Amino acid sequence: MDEPVDIYEQAALNMSIPEGCDVTRTVYASIKQLISHDIIDPSSVGFQSCEPLCGLCYHGSKEWDYIRFNIIVVGIILPIVGVFGIVGNAISAFVYSRPEMRCSTNFYLFSLACSDTGVALTGIFLFSLETFRPFSLTVARMSGQLSAIVYPMGMIAQTCSVYFTMCAGVDCFVQVCLPEKVRRAFSRKETVHFLAICVLIFSVLYNVPHFFEGFVIDCYHKDLGGMSKEVCPATLRYNELYQSIYYKYMYAIFLAVGPLITLIVLNTFIIGVSVFGSSASNTDDTMSLILVVLLFISCNTIALIINIFESYLSETLGSKINYIVDLSNFLVVFNSSFNIIIYIKYSRPFADTLFSYFCRRKPKTESPGLGPPIMITEKPSRSKKCKETLSRLLVASQPEVLI
Repeated sequence: MDEPVDIYEQAALNMSIPEGCDVTRTVYASIKQLISHDIIDPSSVGFQSCEPLCGLCYHGSKEWDYIRFNIIVVGIILPIVGVFGIVGNAISAFVYSRPEMRCSTNFYLFSLACSDTGVALTGIFLFSLETFRPFSLTVARMSGQLSAIVYPMGMIAQTCSVYFTMCAGVDCFVQVCLPEKVRRAFSRKETVHFLAICVLIFSVLYNVPHFFEGFVIDCYHKDLGGMSKEVCPATLRYNELYQSIYYKYMYAIFLAVGPLITLIVLNTFIIGVSVFGSSASNTDDTMSLILVVLLFISCNTIALIINIFESYLSETLGSKINYIVDLSNFLVVFNSSFNIIIYIKYSRPFADTLFSYFCRRKPKTESPGLGPPIMITEKPSRSKKCKETLSRLLVASQPEVLI
C-alpha cells in the first residue's frame, strides 16, 4: 500500500516547470524544497522562460506611507549616522590604543569601537541597501548575492559589541566597587586578553547557524527587466525546535535579557558607589562608561521586545510592525555610532588625548601601562586654534537629521 503524500510535498511535485527547461537545475530543487516545507506558496511561483520570477522569498511593502518612512529613516538617515559612526569609532579606537590610555577598561572600549565599526558597516549594507532594492537591478543583485554572508557577519559584530560592553561594565564595576587586590588581578594583561579572545570565539561560534539559514537563487526581476539574485530561507530557519531553542531561549539568555539585566545590576552598583561612596577610579571615565551602558540598554530594548513578542506583535499590529522593526534597526546602528560623543563630552582623559594628537603635542602625564585605570589627571594645554579646528571637524561630521 502506498504511503500518503503530504499536501505540500504533492504541490512541490506538481510544480509546473516550463517545457524545454533542464529539470535537474539546482534552483528548481530549491524551490520544490521551499514548497514542500510550506515556506512559499506554490501559486506564487512564476517563470520567465526557464528562470523563476523574483519575489518568491522577498516581498516588499506596497504601502506608500511605509515606503516613505523606510526611505527617510533607513535609506537616508541611517547611512549618514553609520558613516559618522565608522569615522567616530576609528577615532575612538585610535585614542584608546595610545600608550597613555592603556588600562583594562580602555582595552575593552578599543575592542568595542572595532566591533561597532563592523555593526555600522553591515547595518548600512543590510538595512539601507535593502531599501533601494526595488528601484535598482544592480542593488538587487548586490543585496541578493551578499546578504546571506553579510547578515551572519553583522550578527558576529553585534554579539562582540554586546559582550565587549559587558566586559567594560564588569571591569568598571571591579575598579569602582571591589578591593584593590581584586582590581589589580582583574586588570592584568593576561586576564584582559583572555577575556577578549573568549568574546571573539564565542561570538563566532554562537552565530555559525546563521550561515546556514539562507541560500541564494538566480531569478528574473520582472519589474526591472533583468536577471537578479534573491536570498531564500533554508528549511532550518523554519524548524520549530530550532526557532524555539536558538531564537527564543538562547537569544534571550545570551543576547537580550541576560546582558541587559547584568548591565542594569552592574550600573546600579557603580552609580551607587560613585554617588555615595569613594573610589580611586577616575570619575570622568566612570561617568562616560555609565552613559555608554545606558545608551546600549535604551537602544536595544526595542529589539528585545520585538524578538520576544514577535508573534503577538505581528498579530496585533499587522504590517505596522515594519515601522517598529525599522526603528529598532536604526537604533542598533545609532548605538554603535554615538559613543564618541559621550567620550568627548564626559571623559577628560579621552578628550585630552584626542586634542593632544590633533595638536601634535604629547600629553604631559601618561599611565604606567596595563593595570588598574590610572588615567591622565594633568590636563595638557590646548590652543584656541586647535579647539576651533576640532570643533569644526566634529560639527561637519554630525549626521543631518531629516524630518
